[in-house]
Amino acid sequence: MIRLINRNQYKRTALSLVTLLWGLSLSAATSPQQRIDSLRETLAQQEGEQKLKTLEDIYKASLSVGDFNLQLECLDQWQKEASSQGNAASEAEARVDRILDYFNEADYDTIFVLAPEMMEFCKEHKLQRKRMQAWHMLVGVYHVTGQYNRALNEVKQMYDEAHKIKSDYGESMAYFNIGNIYYSMGHYEESIEAFAKCVPLMETIDKEVLLEIYPFYCDALEAMKQYDKLVDVTNDWWKVIDKKLKSGDELDKDVILSNYYIGCAQGRMGKNQLAEAEEMLQNAAKHILAKDSYEWMYLLFYRAKLCMLQGRYAEALQWNAERLKMCSVIDDKPTLVPVHKQRADILMMAGHYKEAAEMYARTYELSDSLNKATTRTQLNELRTIFRVDELEEANALRENQLEEMEIRSALQRSRFMTILTALAALTLLIIMLIIYYAARRLKQKNRELAKNNQELMVAHERAEASLKMKTDFIHQISHEIRTPLNVLSGFSQILTGKAGSLDDETRTSINHRIVESTDRIVNLVNKMLELSEASSETTIERTDEVTPMRIAEETVALHGIRDAELITFEWHVDDDVKDVTLLTNMKQATRTLHFLLGNAKKFMQPSGEDERQGTIRFLVSSSADSRFVQFAVEDTGIGVPAAEAEHIFDEFVQLDEYYEGAGIGLTVARSIARRLGGDVVLDTSYTSGARFVFTLPKA
Repeated sequence: MIRLINRNQYKRTALSLVTLLWGLSLSAATSPQQRIDSLRETLAQQEGEQKLKTLEDIYKASLSVGDFNLQLECLDQWQKEASSQGNAASEAEARVDRILDYFNEADYDTIFVLAPEMMEFCKEHKLQRKRMQAWHMLVGVYHVTGQYNRALNEVKQMYDEAHKIKSDYGESMAYFNIGNIYYSMGHYEESIEAFAKCVPLMETIDKEVLLEIYPFYCDALEAMKQYDKLVDVTNDWWKVIDKKLKSGDELDKDVILSNYYIGCAQGRMGKNQLAEAEEMLQNAAKHILAKDSYEWMYLLFYRAKLCMLQGRYAEALQWNAERLKMCSVIDDKPTLVPVHKQRADILMMAGHYKEAAEMYARTYELSDSLNKATTRTQLNELRTIFRVDELEEANALRENQLEEMEIRSALQRSRFMTILTALAALTLLIIMLIIYYAARRLKQKNRELAKNNQELMVAHERAEASLKMKTDFIHQISHEIRTPLNVLSGFSQILTGKAGSLDDETRTSINHRIVESTDRIVNLVNKMLELSEASSETTIERTDEVTPMRIAEETVALHGIRDAELITFEWHVDDDVKDVTLLTNMKQATRTLHFLLGNAKKFMQPSGEDERQGTIRFLVSSSADSRFVQFAVEDTGIGVPAAEAEHIFDEFVQLDEYYEGAGIGLTVARSIARRLGGDVVLDTSYTSGARFVFTLPKA
């Protein structure tokens, strides 16, 4: 739940599985910089492995300084010396530490370069375990950036190679990654299956790493409500901890024990053993030394959950409020959804139905916005993957065609040589005729090949455009419909569950939200029909003789913009165009302006002490070259960046995903305008908001 959302980001635990748990042996009276200077003084008298060990110690001391550039400088010196000595194992250690440092700096693009280089280096020097560590980090970066398909593809290759070379460590780490990735994707059954295979393998390899795997395993079991199994796993977990403690091995005791007791509390709460769960949470609190740590956040969540189960709703709300506050401090948006939902559940059980309804609505909206961002990331990832595959196939096809041409040319040359040798006695005229006809055939073949190639390129471009439109359509429809459906589902549960306890104001608010969500779905379907019509590229008949003044009046009357609350609306038609006659389509012209006015109204922002949202101006004038009448819609809203001036007219484009809409209106508006002989453009010189200009040709 909350814990794994953070752990899936690999910010604390996951990458520690592939690096050595180093400890700086510094005396209490010596600063890290003094330690570095002291170690550097000894380098001149050292050589071989002793010098490499000193360079490694210097790097470890630099970690306490907190200077990233200093860390890289120490790693450069260490890696260079290891390379000059031909010590591949030491150089691999330096490379691993470099990747980890870049991960801690969130410089993922650099890791995409360094990790494959590290993997090739380890393959060349037969350092199998180090190669698996580098591979694990590459998978981790794909995971943390939300590229789940690439992460799964990499981890499958990682497992296949580990299985082939009989590397239990590699197989175990592959299962660990599979479990984490599937958990992030919501495939909890598959996640549990992967962790179940990971644990026994790692138990024979490295028990310190095993201790870090158990919390993830418990989270997956809790998600599937397998509480008996969860309790069994925590019992196995304690056996490993107890054995490590009795052996005297150094380990992060407080972190491990706090996570262990939280895992125990998860199982006890699931089995409704609330007194034991409370004891486990108290034990966990004793081992959490800092109240700004992830362990403290996990504890807050489960304390709130326990109080809710015990009926102590006021105390549960206090723990939940503290957890929400920490979310805002560390900007951890993915954890907001379950924490918001927990608060809504507490309010619901406490009988605060109005507040619960508002919190459920906020939870649905937040969940939908985060799902949009996640889906967009995965969609872009799939597009990139498919684009690469298509390019590789196209290149392979062209290479095959070139090879075939070369073979044909070689065969033809061979034939010519045979004919010349066999018919040496024939006249020069016959030889010239043969060459002529052969060249003619070759030219015709080349022409046909060029034509076929052009047709293939056109078909390829059309297929790409079709695929893009389909994926964008599916993505947009799924998210636009999900939010109102979630609202309808949530409020329906409230009305059917405790409807009798709702006051009139709350009931009216819920009814309003239900009608609003239903209208949103209907409007979305209408917009899809409009987009279909716009994409058809059918000709619009222009048989109406109307004045710009009439078009403006009709548009303002139909739209109802003058009655909009909190918006100041102004409109003006220049005298020199009032009586100009336009040969156009009245209905489609007003429809285009209706889209532009609706767009301006949608993206307003509050301004001024009277809390009015701003001003919309509708201006009609002649173009600079007098060939067109231009209808300008200006607003004082959020505006559009100049770099997006053309992009916003593409299908399903929304520059701000937190506003409602499908990204269709501007696309339809421009399509209609161009079929009427004009256009719709964004005036990038206007800086007080956004200004869209719709032009129509004069008769």
